[in-house]
Amino acid sequence: MTESGSQVLSDVELRVAELAAQGMPVAVIAEVLGVSANTAARYLAAVYVKLRNA
Repeated sequence: MTESGSQVLSDVELRVAELAAQGMPVAVIAEVLGVSANTAARYLAAVYVKLRNA
């Protein structure tokens, strides 16, 4: 993803965004990434914030 101001998606955030765009629920994203559901949800929230501010 290209840089927009100072808001750039990290590699993990980009992966979370791709999985969410495929319709995967947070619990499945967490399993794919090997993190807790809360962590996956925080990554997804950060993606939404960055995209909203882009």
